[in-house]
Amino acid sequence: MKVKKLCELKKYQSGIILAVEGDVHLRRRLLELGLTNGTVVKILSISPLKNSFLIALRNYTLALRKNSLDLVSVAVDE
Repeated sequence: MKVKKLCELKKYQSGIILAVEGDVHLRRRLLELGLTNGTVVKILSISPLKNSFLIALRNYTLALRKNSLDLVSVAVDE
């Protein structure tokens, strides 16, 4: 398994969340949205400018900007 930032994954690639970084407020918000350690996430769509992503996790979808996903480390099978 290789460790990457969530924003580095390609469309339809999935990974397991290892860590969420960032300041206290942003980190808390990402955790409240379900981005917790051990959660499986999958990239469903990437905007043409590659600045926002649609991800699937915990039976729902979530749209986030690249700067938020850059704070999330995931383990990926290659």
